[in-house]
Amino acid sequence: MGDVILTRIKPKVQIKWLTILIILIVGVVAILFTHYDAPLYQQTVAQVEQVHNYGKTNTTDEFQNRDYQENQKLTLKILNGKDAGKTVKAQNQFSGSTATDQEYHPGQQIFVHLGSQKLKASSIMITGFKRDTTVIFLIWLTITFLLIILKFRGSMALLSLVVNALLFMVAIELDVHTNFNPFILFAILSIIFTMVTALLIFGKSKETVVAIVATILGTFSAILIAYLVLSVTHQRGMKFEMMDYVTQQRLPLFFAGSMIGSLGAIMDLSADITSSLFAVNREEPTLTFWQLFEDARKIGRSIMGPLINVLFLIFVAGTFPMMVLFLKNGNSWGYSYSMIMSLGIVQSLISGIGIALTVPITGLIAGAICKTKVIK
Repeated sequence: MGDVILTRIKPKVQIKWLTILIILIVGVVAILFTHYDAPLYQQTVAQVEQVHNYGKTNTTDEFQNRDYQENQKLTLKILNGKDAGKTVKAQNQFSGSTATDQEYHPGQQIFVHLGSQKLKASSIMITGFKRDTTVIFLIWLTITFLLIILKFRGSMALLSLVVNALLFMVAIELDVHTNFNPFILFAILSIIFTMVTALLIFGKSKETVVAIVATILGTFSAILIAYLVLSVTHQRGMKFEMMDYVTQQRLPLFFAGSMIGSLGAIMDLSADITSSLFAVNREEPTLTFWQLFEDARKIGRSIMGPLINVLFLIFVAGTFPMMVLFLKNGNSWGYSYSMIMSLGIVQSLISGIGIALTVPITGLIAGAICKTKVIK
């Protein structure tokens, strides 16, 4: 039959390069603005002018972890408020690991609390970095790359991100201030996420409908299997107590997180398979339903491995610092895994099950529609 050609659902509208140029100019202006926007803050903002490091002391703990502590004398220039323009002195202490502290350098802008004796070094407390310039730069860089590389689809991806973020905030508010079942709430949110994202990125088409239905079925099938397995095993080995500061039932929130976390990868897989099957069917309309289904399996095999790895590596990246901290402080691999990684590994497995199930589900639905012409 030949190799299956992997295609994407193509938007009919293309973004103009003039729009990208405008985004570049707006980004540069926004970055410059945030660098000089200290007068807009109510909290005192200061810029580090000079730094003198002294008093370096090496330390070793009971587990032979080596670190050091060092003091800093900082010369700060107040950038806002009634003391704007004045120069003050401040003290800072930092460690080499910078686990709970920070080393400061000239040119950085920071938030400070002046205290009762405003201009004395002993009364000045540094509360943290002023990071708006960095945040705006990263947002601008992301938007620029999306528009340059993906053009119209990139703009729709950004729009879907904004819409989904607003919907997520609304769902969180409902969860916090009402007694609505969190699993049902986030299940509804997942369906809305899927529909909004698919329609904005892929447009209105029968391929999009198939991708939406396959994504929802694949996701909820994985959650159902996970629920049945946890019910049969009575949740043995699951450290739900490690879901810090959760004041609600933990199991519904765990499933809600698993469901939302796997949506993106499952949707990407279903959209790839759907668009490719429709393209193959247009090129070779004589193919049977089972031949299209076999093509879906081939496409799925080439995509699902990288997607599962991406989800797993994202999880590992999030738990890596805490895992290292546990191991560095004399805890065993087994204990560290059970306390830090066990819930995330289970969520990764649930996502993997959803991805695997989405392949045949998408193949069945897309193949059936291609052959029966259910949707005109």
